[in-house]
Amino acid sequence: MPVAMPIQTDWLKSVLIDRGYLARIKGEGIKVYLAMLDACGGIPDQSVTMSLSQLMAKTRLSCPTVIDSLARLETLGLVVSTTHERGKVKTYYVPDPPSDEIA
Repeated sequence: MPVAMPIQTDWLKSVLIDRGYLARIKGEGIKVYLAMLDACGGIPDQSVTMSLSQLMAKTRLSCPTVIDSLARLETLGLVVSTTHERGKVKTYYVPDPPSDEIA
């Protein structure tokens, strides 16, 4: 449907540009964030399960870089870890972050 794309594009523009998150995402974090958004279909408020190797393959980043980027994205509130068991694949929730709580 051609209508769905402008809505997703507007939401992404709203988060990254209008709410100021693009300026706060450090280093390679934008690649990881965009890979997470791609995995959830570009729709906010979705859960995403991706292995570290899948994220590394999509972004072509090293393991430590992906882990560091995810930690930074969590600090910003752009992704929320919903699985905390050691040895388990982490599940992340991609929220529609607020504009007034930028860290």
